Amino acid sequence: MIELKLTTGEEQLLTPIKNDKGQYELVDSTNTVQMVVILKDAHIDIINKGNVDVDAYDQQDLSSRFDLLAVEILEKEQSGVEQNEYDEKVEITPYDPELIKVHQKQFSIKFIDEMIENGDIDFTPDFQRHFVWNSIQKSKLIESLLLRIPLPLFYFAEDYEGRLTIVDGLQRLTTIKEFMRNEFPLKNLEYLDEGVKGRYYKTNLEKGQQGIDPKYYRWFNMTQFAVNVIDPSSPFKVKYDIFRRINTGGRPLKNQEIRNCLSSISLRKLLNEMIALNEFKRATSSSVKPDRMEDQEVALRFITFYDAFKQDASLQTSYSGYMENTLDEATEHYYKISENTHKKYLELFRNAMKNAEYLFGSRYAFRKVRKEHIGDARKQLFNKALFVAWATQLAEIPYDKITEKYPKEYLLPIFAEKLEKDDVLMYYLSYGTNGKANLIYVFRVVAELINEKLTL
Repeated sequence: MIELKLTTGEEQLLTPIKNDKGQYELVDSTNTVQMVVILKDAHIDIINKGNVDVDAYDQQDLSSRFDLLAVEILEKEQSGVEQNEYDEKVEITPYDPELIKVHQKQFSIKFIDEMIENGDIDFTPDFQRHFVWNSIQKSKLIESLLLRIPLPLFYFAEDYEGRLTIVDGLQRLTTIKEFMRNEFPLKNLEYLDEGVKGRYYKTNLEKGQQGIDPKYYRWFNMTQFAVNVIDPSSPFKVKYDIFRRINTGGRPLKNQEIRNCLSSISLRKLLNEMIALNEFKRATSSSVKPDRMEDQEVALRFITFYDAFKQDASLQTSYSGYMENTLDEATEHYYKISENTHKKYLELFRNAMKNAEYLFGSRYAFRKVRKEHIGDARKQLFNKALFVAWATQLAEIPYDKITEKYPKEYLLPIFAEKLEKDDVLMYYLSYGTNGKANLIYVFRVVAELINEKLTL
């Protein structure tokens, strides 16, 4: 999303929706087009200023905002997933400030290293693999420690078993851990040279690695870190809020990346197993990418809406209409997953994917396919609203019964015709698809088609 000042003088969030001309319409919360732009060579060109008072902005600031938008659009175009989930408003549920419990502590570098070795500090959150520092950045951090320059505060979240999750400082701690294991030498330093340059943490004669001089070795080991530890009694919402406020990574984390960091090992294990299924990859034609954990978010949506549908098939009482809050709450709700529950969700997901691929075909499942798209070489984008509606409602239907009674891609022409005739369905699948009214309507249409066309 991008924030622009309109002619009314108000600040309003605009979200890009791609039109059939390859342009992007920036729409407001009522889906009214305010501006039309196009992406050219990773930059934004304005096609139609519309209602946006472009001249009211500092041009350098406006250019910076458009550059951020260009990055977002490029990520969306490469993901293979429709980006049309704009929520009209954010659910605000204030928490009692008295519930925020954050303790300030001092941890020695040796103590942190010991906790890492014992598995008491969780390095599992795997969004890290996408944002790894290079050797120069790593060396400069270690040089700062050797110069005894204090590092910024670290933030940890503690669970009830005493384990710590890194809220802010993951790259710094990863670098320190790697240096203490002789995984890289120091180079391209700004101030230090003799006794440090080209050297490792400690000497390893077998590998030909020379350690830093004893003076620097002692200084490094005496390093103390200022750490804020979020108490386990603090509500989940507080942890998410703190994470979003203080995370200092060079590239803002997506919501699912934050959830991944604060979720349990058991939930992460389940989501990773779900997205690793060949059935999932075939049913989605590998369109849901792992780059910003979009695949894990899709798996989390399946679990969340499967249970929401079981609780209330209409979704009237089981879905608030605020997707991000819903998925945040789900991350807390599914914090502890038993082995039986893990197996249940995994098998339901596998069965749903098999059914979807058989009934629609891997090129067409979970996509807004019209009749003219069938057989076309161009693949339509993956639609998350269709995914949750079809996947959750196909999850319990026996695969063998479907294959015995119906031919392959049986539902494809049926649903394509429905999309042609139902303008409301097409609209709800194209704009603000996280909205409560949108998902209620899509779920109802899918339920009606299953009841009418899949008589098992």
